[in-house]
Amino acid sequence: MHISKNSATQIVNEISRLVKQNINLMDETGYIIASGDKSRIGSFHYGAYKIISENLDEYYIDEDDASKGIKKGINLPLELDGEIVGVIGMTGEYEEVITSGKLLKKMTEILLMESRANYHQLMNKRVRNAFYEEWLINGGYKSADLEDRGMAIGVDINIPRRILIASIDELDNYKDSQQGQSKIAKFENDVDTFLSRNNYKMHFRNASRQIIIVDNMVTDKLAAFAKELADYIREKEGVELNIGIDGENNVDMHDAYVQAHRAWNAAASEHEQIICYENMSLELLISNVPVEIKLEYLKKIFKGEYGDDIGDVIALLKAYYDAQGSIQKAADALYIHKNTLQYRISRLKDTTGLDIRKPTESPALFIAYIIADELINEKYDLPLLLRGTK
Repeated sequence: MHISKNSATQIVNEISRLVKQNINLMDETGYIIASGDKSRIGSFHYGAYKIISENLDEYYIDEDDASKGIKKGINLPLELDGEIVGVIGMTGEYEEVITSGKLLKKMTEILLMESRANYHQLMNKRVRNAFYEEWLINGGYKSADLEDRGMAIGVDINIPRRILIASIDELDNYKDSQQGQSKIAKFENDVDTFLSRNNYKMHFRNASRQIIIVDNMVTDKLAAFAKELADYIREKEGVELNIGIDGENNVDMHDAYVQAHRAWNAAASEHEQIICYENMSLELLISNVPVEIKLEYLKKIFKGEYGDDIGDVIALLKAYYDAQGSIQKAADALYIHKNTLQYRISRLKDTTGLDIRKPTESPALFIAYIIADELINEKYDLPLLLRGTK
């Protein structure tokens, strides 16, 4: 095992909190890779070299010798699986440091074993994540070696499964800060704990979301499972989730992922807790329309009359449709008098030529609302795109 400089530094920093003597940690070549005395890092250590080259149990240096890069103190081999992987050194008189030195040797070996275990765990996780991405996201379902790669990590890709994608609501608010990233990491750990309790282990992180693979089940049962997850995360972290669920009876897991992604995108855009692909209709149609066509539609509906005021128009449409056409409820949601709302609706009709109150004309405005709301949530500068277009 090769001791990395990062691991060595963490170990020396941890030990230095417990002892007053200077601690050096040397690698398998005899060079100091971490030390309480930063000036010695990178220097050759004669005592470490003696232990490694002669396979010594200990080597005490009884006086400083700058020519050999050594100071008075005890040096002890660090052994893993019967192999010397490095040397730990502590400055001081022999009687003062031999007992504590041997304790530090054992402590360091334990820390190195933990570091090795964590490293292997991290590597295994990366291998699994790379497999999951190839299987689900990259559409590698039919690649020749995918089945063998899956079996190597205990995954049979021929077993029918379902996919759900989960993220913290208003995810963009968490991506760009250390505190936010910490919350996302806790969310990932909580998902792992929840899945383990339910005998599931297949999940991975993608763009701060959790892609979760579970047994094949009907959508109602999977939605109930998703709600349990959302309730668990709310209790643990105090945040809401957006969850998208794929459709039933998928053969290709890439298709299942695409469906779950579309459902998740709708849930995130609308700040819904759970959306199932099977329940999507208009949103599904609109999600497949290119942005250029969406903008062309908005320009046609609003006739270039709305630029910076487009947000107010979208708020009006949202309030009206959320209220199922009730003028009073919509006015209450906007904190305005219903006569004021009636006036704004009349202005909207004059501008667009469409009366939101007529069943034959309202759908065109509803589609415009869905498109505009989606583009705003995707961070498009809608006022800029619509301003000045006739």
